[in-house]
Amino acid sequence: MKPNFGFWTQFPTIPSIWHTLHRMFSSIRERFQSIRHGSVFLDNQLTLVCDEDLSFFTGPYEIQLQLFAAADEGRTEPPSERRRREEKEKGNVPKSNEVASTLVLLGGTGVLFLLGDTFIKNTAIFIKKYLPMGMHHERFGAEEFRVILSGVSKDFFNLLWPVLAITLVFAIVGNVVQVGFMFSPRALSFRFDRISPNFKRVLPNRQTLFNLVKSLAKVVLIGVISYILISGDFLKVLLTGNMGMMQAISLVTYSGFKIMMAVGLLLLGIAVADFFFQKSEFEESLKQTPSEAKREMKEDSGDPVMKNRRMQLARDMMQGNMLREVPKADVVITNPTHYSVALSYEMGRDSAPRVIAKGENRLALEIRRIARENDVPIVESPKQARLLYAQVEVGEEIPQEFFQAVVQILITLEKFKKKVGMA
Repeated sequence: MKPNFGFWTQFPTIPSIWHTLHRMFSSIRERFQSIRHGSVFLDNQLTLVCDEDLSFFTGPYEIQLQLFAAADEGRTEPPSERRRREEKEKGNVPKSNEVASTLVLLGGTGVLFLLGDTFIKNTAIFIKKYLPMGMHHERFGAEEFRVILSGVSKDFFNLLWPVLAITLVFAIVGNVVQVGFMFSPRALSFRFDRISPNFKRVLPNRQTLFNLVKSLAKVVLIGVISYILISGDFLKVLLTGNMGMMQAISLVTYSGFKIMMAVGLLLLGIAVADFFFQKSEFEESLKQTPSEAKREMKEDSGDPVMKNRRMQLARDMMQGNMLREVPKADVVITNPTHYSVALSYEMGRDSAPRVIAKGENRLALEIRRIARENDVPIVESPKQARLLYAQVEVGEEIPQEFFQAVVQILITLEKFKKKVGMA
């Protein structure tokens, strides 16, 4: 029998691979050659990387490193209130499904325990009523089957509605205790990515590993507990064929109650652990990268550069308005090198002299210059200038502790005495 090499001829050969790579890199070299000037690229965002000489590709090539920054940048910034609010509007909240399902199990078990006698009696009546009908079903026609089916549905609902109602209440409570009362219409909208949200998660992560451990723990522990409890009642259950109906139903119901209650308490412990884990994972998922935090801050409060520019314009406008008031001042009190405070007093309007302008360093020099140009008296009083600048804002009247010192300055000025009629 001769070997068949036809299958292997379908694979590319090494020369064909080399030829393909040669053509690919040659085209890349020609494309880069058209945008390169010597060894420097015009765009400072592009990083120049030099490689060793190759027979088919020589010279530098460019890599846009900024395209890889987002993937390497970790989520280290805590989530903002805006991000929490947006996720809540989408219906994304930290929640454990184990809590609701465990409360449903415990609630249903509790109802069966509280209504045990009534439930057993109604179950026995239900069985006695419909079991004989099943043994003689060949006697019934279509109309009889319709009547029987309607009766079975009605009696079965009357038998189980207390359990169904309580489990519904506990299902609602199980979600309310975790996230409170909330309704998100956006959570009801259809999204294709919800069909398999973790499809792209190929590698194991904390969530998948925790779910695996949780599932294994539930299977093992529930199996062990069920085995222990069932083995204790196994012989009794085998003897139910020799018991009366009420006694047999009571025994089976009690055994089932013990198993469900034990399993429910076990699942409650797992649910608590799962809730705190889901909450931790949710907080971790809300964390932001530094670039996301900066972008969000810009969107909330505006670009910091533009914000600072607006604040500077506001300060300039305020200073311009303030300097226009200097010619109206009665006196400018200065510390010759640093501070200037312009005061004005209008009889009948002001109860005390008012600060209409103040400044330090260059602004102080500007206030003094305007005062000299408009014949406003300038008095050097370093202590009063420093205190007035630090404690009184523009537009405010001076406090009482400054009255004596300021009045002593004002009454020495001929211009002020004429203004108030003291001359």
